[in-house]
Amino acid sequence: MSVLLALHGRNSHPRLVEPGPSDEQLADILRAALRAPDHGRLRPWHFVVISGDGRERLGQVFEASLALSNPEASDAERTKARQAPLRAPLIIAGLLKPKDHPKIPRVEQVAAVASALHGALLAAEDLGFGGIWRTGQYARDPQVIAELGGEPGDEVIGFLYLGSREGASKPVVELELTDYVSHYR
Repeated sequence: MSVLLALHGRNSHPRLVEPGPSDEQLADILRAALRAPDHGRLRPWHFVVISGDGRERLGQVFEASLALSNPEASDAERTKARQAPLRAPLIIAGLLKPKDHPKIPRVEQVAAVASALHGALLAAEDLGFGGIWRTGQYARDPQVIAELGGEPGDEVIGFLYLGSREGASKPVVELELTDYVSHYR
């Protein structure tokens, strides 16, 4: 698949099933992520791969997070939180591990991690897998971040859910360039 074809055709796909990427395919996906633009070569990212029983453990962490943030959460909300990581066979959590630098602010480092995650999504697409990028309250919860190996000041920029597509993809909406682009002359 050409890069342009991947970029023009990529679309989030929320219904993902087995099989997920093999170990070799996952390595290719992560290598693609490591090629992201990175001012100063700070490499402010860390990727945590969650699969197998790890998804169930992460679901328990999500449920505990929900219980702390909303002690009156219903049983249905708790079940939804616990089952969230089971929506795909593989998840990659992209953590920002910011570096102090006099010329490279945090926002640029966030952009580098986001670019890395986008590269991973495109690589997964090229390998025939569907994916969806999720964030939400769990990405900002210090306990979830700590469970994933993060430290104070770290942040989950995104959870990439990857797997084989189930069902039809939503149509790709063609956007008009003139709605989003101007030329400075």
